[in-house]
Parts: sequence; structure tokens; C-alpha cells
Amino acid sequence: MASRLEDLKGDPAFRQAVHAVRGAASTLSGRAVTQEEAELLVSFALATFANAGGLAEPSLSRLARFCEKIGSEADFESLAKH
Repeated sequence: MASRLEDLKGDPAFRQAVHAVRGAASTLSGRAVTQEEAELLVSFALATFANAGGLAEPSLSRLARFCEKIGSEADFESLAKH
């Protein structure tokens, strides 16, 4: 049986978030961020968001509206503009 973290790491949305964070963190830090470092950053962000009520309204609606504005093909540069 997979752990909760292993289950999350297998999620396609989580993998996309890790890819985006890895690129952004590498650009900002000036060094290549590892896959594990990016996974840790995404895990912290998601856990904090969820624990702060992010999985309930009105936060879910705000997140949905934000995602509609940036589109599914957003990259670090386009996210930085929002």
C-alpha cells in the first residue's frame, strides 16, 4: 500500500506543479533545483494551503478563477506577470 505522500507524488497535477516549481526555483536561485527539492516545496505549499482552509470555499473559487486566467499552458514567466 502506498503512503499518502507516494500517492500524491503519483498524481499528474502534483507532477506538473513540481515541474513548474523546479523551473521557477532554478531560475530564481540560479542553480538547478533537484526533483526532490521541488517535491518538498510543492508538498509544503499544498499542505499549508489545505491546512489554512484552501480546500473549502471561498479559497477554492479563488484558485479556480486564478487558474482560468493563467490557462493550462502557463509557464514561470507568464505566472510572474499575474
